[in-house]
Amino acid sequence: MTDLASSLAEIEALKGITGTTACDIVVCPPFAPIERAVERTEGSGVVISAQDCLNSRQPVELQ
Repeated sequence: MTDLASSLAEIEALKGITGTTACDIVVCPPFAPIERAVERTEGSGVVISAQDCLNSRQPVELQ
């Protein structure tokens, strides 16, 4: 996802395939359109998550 218009268009396209896939659909847009993405996906099978913005050279220990 590169800009707001294309990001939201991609989300709309994904909403059209929910319920027809064998997997869950999760979208992690950039921070700027995240609120609009959540609004656009309410009531659909698409879940919005956030990108990890950690900028570290240290390994991250997963719990």
